[in-house]
Amino acid sequence: MKTITLKTQDDFFNEIGQMALDAHLSKSAFIRKAIKVYQKNLERENFIKQMQKSSFETRDLDAELKRDFEAMDDEYLLPAWEEK
Repeated sequence: MKTITLKTQDDFFNEIGQMALDAHLSKSAFIRKAIKVYQKNLERENFIKQMQKSSFETRDLDAELKRDFEAMDDEYLLPAWEEK
């Protein structure tokens, strides 16, 4: 197992210690868990950005398709309303 050294202010160090104690974890386990949660949040944010980008691309495509269909003659797309 590798070691990471973290320098921090005393009050933040004490806060981490208290949160770890409240969670019944060592400071190392608490920090590892916090980093994993942060990693998942980053992945979720990236996924949301990708979904938003796809949504915007689809909206542009939808608008283009709508213009194309409106430009077509409805006579060829819809059945005749009058019986012959």
